[in-house]
Amino acid sequence: MMTIKAFRLLPLAALCALSGQANATSTTDARISELENQVSVLTEQQQSSVADRFQFDGFASLKLQVANNKAGYVGATDKLNLDEGSLFGLQTVFTVNDSTQATVQLVSRGTELENWKPQIEWAFISHEFTPNLKGRAGKLRLPLFMLSDYLEVGYAQLGVRVPNEVYGNVVATSFTGADMLYDIELDDSSIQLQGFAGSHNLSSDKTKFRAQTTFDQIYGGVVSWTNDTVTLRSSYAQAKVTSQDEWTLSGASLAGTKFENDEAKFYGIGARFDGENLFVMSEVTRTETQGFYPDADAAYVTAGYRIESVTPYFTVSHLKTKDNDDRKKASAQAVANSMKNPKDPAAAYLAGSTQLQQAVLDMQRTSYSVGARWDVYTNMALKADMTYVTNFGDTNGGLAGAAKDQSIDDTMVYTVKLDVVF
Repeated sequence: MMTIKAFRLLPLAALCALSGQANATSTTDARISELENQVSVLTEQQQSSVADRFQFDGFASLKLQVANNKAGYVGATDKLNLDEGSLFGLQTVFTVNDSTQATVQLVSRGTELENWKPQIEWAFISHEFTPNLKGRAGKLRLPLFMLSDYLEVGYAQLGVRVPNEVYGNVVATSFTGADMLYDIELDDSSIQLQGFAGSHNLSSDKTKFRAQTTFDQIYGGVVSWTNDTVTLRSSYAQAKVTSQDEWTLSGASLAGTKFENDEAKFYGIGARFDGENLFVMSEVTRTETQGFYPDADAAYVTAGYRIESVTPYFTVSHLKTKDNDDRKKASAQAVANSMKNPKDPAAAYLAGSTQLQQAVLDMQRTSYSVGARWDVYTNMALKADMTYVTNFGDTNGGLAGAAKDQSIDDTMVYTVKLDVVF
């Protein structure tokens, strides 16, 4: 009887066992599902956190320009050109932590030399040691001018271009090294001190003479004061400049254009008034370089007046080299040596090269720009500009086209430009 009873109870026990197993399986599935949900949430949060640390910005400029001759001012000729001065840039900032960021800026320019080849302009890590002290290391903008940080961002500039007489006279715009910035807060204004050091390797496609140039032992400093309406700024920099390549002009190399450890110095002062409607900015610079490379003084004044979304402006800019006599003397000596040795091709080559150096490195010119800026949207500006360049004195204005065609003693450049930031 006991056996029979046990067999009778067996299905019930099995049913209970299956029920318990089913409950255990259901509980395990629920836990797995819950864990999967938690992992999904954590992954999403992590991905969101990483994405939030990235900041992407961009800018672009389309510039259409044409000149009334082939003087070559700012790359303009008598043919319509959309490449020279047009560019596209992207900048990424990654926040490493509350005090540290990494920045990379990539720019593609349409100039004849670069032909839209992307190049890294900025690549640095910055760290805030204190709320007032920040250090940066990597590839940085060389802070020589008031608009150095915005050289590529046309939207941040009032006109179609920065004044070429001042900004175009220095070929190095960035360096690899480090800087330190210290802010001093005053009652209604602030002072910023900046010191920097490093070096720079200027590739041949960045210079009109197609010569690779190195800038070693770059040292400098900047002092600026601002109360938001008025800004005053002074800067100084020095470097040792070397070029092992002979310059190339119109496909021909120039003798005697190599140099090594020539000392170069830069001095700059600037001021800006940015009122409710009136905008005025001016800079004065001096460059001094050992050897045959020219020493030059340059300056400009820009004034604009905002009328709602339109800002008419006017700029006058001037450039003059100070050591023309040195190149004239070197050229005269080379010509005299060639005349003494008329059968020496090397002497004739050197005489021709020094004369060409004098033709393109002796510079004097004044430019007058009249234009208007229309802020179509908060991130888009359309600009139109006419620039007249004259007052070459006894030089060719530092323009290769004028050096080739001696009948050119001035030029007019017409420009339409669209600048956007995004």
